[in-house]
Amino acid sequence: MPRASLLALVLAACGDEARSARELRVIDTLALDNRAYADRDRDLVELKLVKMQRSAYDWMRGTSAVYWRDVNDGVIATAFPAPAVLLVGDPHPENVGTFRAADGTLLADWNDLDAAGYGPFTADVRRLAVGLIMATSGDGSDDVELAQRVARGYAMEIAALAGGAPPLELRAGLHPLIDEELDEASDQGTARAALAELAPGGVLVIGDRKERAQDGVYEDTVREVSPAEGALLDAAIAQWASRRGETVSVKLRARRIGQGVSSYPALRYNVVLADDRLLELKEQRDTAVPGGAPQLLTAEWPSPASRVTDAQRRLQARPDADPLLGRAEVQGASFKVRDREAYQRNFSRDAIAALPRADERSLAELLGRRLASAHGAARAPDGRPGWMAIAPVLGDGVAFADEIATSAVAEARQTRDDFRSFEHVDDLAALVLP
Repeated sequence: MPRASLLALVLAACGDEARSARELRVIDTLALDNRAYADRDRDLVELKLVKMQRSAYDWMRGTSAVYWRDVNDGVIATAFPAPAVLLVGDPHPENVGTFRAADGTLLADWNDLDAAGYGPFTADVRRLAVGLIMATSGDGSDDVELAQRVARGYAMEIAALAGGAPPLELRAGLHPLIDEELDEASDQGTARAALAELAPGGVLVIGDRKERAQDGVYEDTVREVSPAEGALLDAAIAQWASRRGETVSVKLRARRIGQGVSSYPALRYNVVLADDRLLELKEQRDTAVPGGAPQLLTAEWPSPASRVTDAQRRLQARPDADPLLGRAEVQGASFKVRDREAYQRNFSRDAIAALPRADERSLAELLGRRLASAHGAARAPDGRPGWMAIAPVLGDGVAFADEIATSAVAEARQTRDDFRSFEHVDDLAALVLP
């Protein structure tokens, strides 16, 4: 459907209630971003929108396309030079998680590269700062300091890379939250807790793993797959294994619903192999929103899953952080394949919000450093390491920190305003999915 027609439908759906230009822009962006999912399963998109209405932080997580459209259209203006590098795309703090590398090393790193692509490094840094501002429990008085800590850490690490330092690994001993998450990941992973939860005694547990929320949103639900889905999964796993030089057989298959916000309607499957390895297959897509993501070089990445898996290996401190990472393209679907055992755990907003103020600040600096390591070590579009493009424009980092703090606080304010505009809309889907 042409965008003009889509916007006309949005305006009609708004009825007599006057909507501002900003509100219509947000509605239009959400409509474009969710249309393909809604064509397949409108109910899940409706639940995604309800989940976004829970808090300003959840709203931020579900509106990355709005953020990137604002960046690319100049709504979020900056005069700071910003050469393009390979970006994480959505580096909010819950997109950091734990990994067990091929040699058994436990570390933390970026774990959601769904929106990865090339773009101005400042936009990724600002997105991280906004995520931390909105994830922490402060009264707003610490917002500038948190954003500046992100930027200072970033500038510090770019300078270190320019001086020959290796990429920073988030290992034990760097921060209390990281230590806690790595300890829990080690305990749960060693106990094969994820497999035991999904299939105790080798039998799938079908139904709600967590009670469905009062707002109707599935928190964690396991469903049986249809014969057609089973055939698709078997073909995807065979392709994934072939790329690894393996031959495997599938023992159990299930659909998992409830994770994420932006990717809530995406297909996610759990597969148990005959050797009891537990995998997740997550559907990957490129956004349909013009300007709603960093630049995607299709000649470099022949499919969404190839983009996401390649970016993960290039942006993580270790390319073997997930030894099972791979992809499959079958029947028009593009899947990222990853280890699903409990060695891989997302950081949680609740844990971040519970940190003492000093630990929040040190986490902001540390994640800024890790983002710089990701950008700096990965190749820029011209083939140079990213730090070579970034370091010359940072100077002493003071102006950069001020720019990030100013723009991040303004972006957090805009995100909260957008959330308040739609927080109490009884049927947001009627606006977004006319």
